[in-house]
Amino acid sequence: MKNKLISLLCILMLAGCYGKTEPAANENDRYFLFATPLRDHTIWLQAKAGLDSACDFYHVHCDWIGPNVIDTEKMNEVIETGILQQADGIITQGVIDSSLIQEAKEDGIPLILVDSDQPDSERFAYMGKDFKQQAELMLKDVEKHLGTKEKLKIAIQVAESDFSIAKQQIEQIKSVFQQHPGGYELVDISDSKSDIVRAKREWKNVLSQYPDINVAINFAAESAEPCAETAKEMNIRKHILIYAVDDMPATISMIKNGDIDGSIVTSFYDYGYQSIKLMMEYLDHGKKPESTTVYPTLMMVTKENVDTYKGDLNEKK
Repeated sequence: MKNKLISLLCILMLAGCYGKTEPAANENDRYFLFATPLRDHTIWLQAKAGLDSACDFYHVHCDWIGPNVIDTEKMNEVIETGILQQADGIITQGVIDSSLIQEAKEDGIPLILVDSDQPDSERFAYMGKDFKQQAELMLKDVEKHLGTKEKLKIAIQVAESDFSIAKQQIEQIKSVFQQHPGGYELVDISDSKSDIVRAKREWKNVLSQYPDINVAINFAAESAEPCAETAKEMNIRKHILIYAVDDMPATISMIKNGDIDGSIVTSFYDYGYQSIKLMMEYLDHGKKPESTTVYPTLMMVTKENVDTYKGDLNEKK
């Protein structure tokens, strides 16, 4: 017990560096933890907005804690803190140590994974993109531009190629793009490490080595901008389709300006709001989700719908 208390104190000190909020007086004593992979990232802050709204609605206390750069060890520490504190529920990305998911279950704590999954784990539920649908939306838009007969030469950039989310997205691209009648070749996969400087360096290397690439896919949200910049600098932008994920302001601006061709977007807001809703329904009424996999609405944003997609996304919820 003494060692566990010492561990708790040490982890709490670390958590204070990653964005812990001050507890507030609430009507409900329930406490939920969102162990975010990126504390101040534009896209993940949409999940925080959903979290805050749900916690206000249900009158519960919530913490938003995590590192400012990708660091799974620090995420693990934050989750261990939540388990030791006997949080009523935990939300996190599925890049954490799977043993912590099992530990949460054994302690009676529902743990929801968002954005990337560990399907063989004991998680309470998973909420994230349908990666097959994502690949299908991309192929449909590619064929709208290039037709069905041209061979596709593809390069992909992810944040971390070792992460399950990256592997799943790449595998679905391979599976779905096999249906393209003109054939396809995946010529390169690079890592941004969630760093925009590295992202540009990697895209410069890739596009210099493979100047005949005609499809560039950015599964790291920060990668689309350096990809577009590099293509323009090399005067090959008109020969290459560039796709992104998520709807960061810079990404939406690039779509409007024609610097990239499209981005796959989903509701990160729901990662926060709907996760709290699912856990409250379970804790208060014993109601489990009908499926342990929950897919939010997915859309391809292009120049044609860039001004209306947010309304359409909300209508489909």
